[in-house]
Amino acid sequence: MTDTAMCHPHMLTSLVIIRDRSEFSHRSTVRNVALFHVTHCGEEGARFTLDHHGFGPETTRSEILEGTAARIPEGATLITLAPRILERYIRPSLAAGDPLPPGDLQLLQRLRPDLHLLPLECRDDTLDAAGAAFSIQRASRGSSVVARARRAADEAQCVWLSYLHSLCRRSDQVFFTSAWEAWRALQRARPVPF
Repeated sequence: MTDTAMCHPHMLTSLVIIRDRSEFSHRSTVRNVALFHVTHCGEEGARFTLDHHGFGPETTRSEILEGTAARIPEGATLITLAPRILERYIRPSLAAGDPLPPGDLQLLQRLRPDLHLLPLECRDDTLDAAGAAFSIQRASRGSSVVARARRAADEAQCVWLSYLHSLCRRSDQVFFTSAWEAWRALQRARPVPF
């Protein structure tokens, strides 16, 4: 770890949005949103919560993003994977002289200017390594929308773990990983509701 390692924020939310197509496609719809919230509680440890919702095609992007924005704690740092902008979506806008339509993160920032947005450039193999290191099953490349939606909460945790173990101080890595492992053990011990 270098001297530039950062402190883990007091409140952090890891966001994963599952779509049926790229967010820059005009036919894209949001199918699932997962939010993984991490709150540093001082000497008492850390608190973790998962917020995972699925949506039908009738729910608008605006409704989904407004609901998502409302569930993020005030003043939190929001981490998410930086969107991959494919050339086939940019080219028509550039050729017509039109501005690119706003992305999900831009719209969330408009709704919640109090948030500190941190889009992460993270390769799939980095997320795979985080998942493997902590026994989190990720949806495989090329998985269906349903399979990716089912694993969205796990993906949000992998994004957070990748952030924690690549950008944060070693002491924060140990502190938050230990607290998260304890939380995860309690989650697994809960009875399954029927």
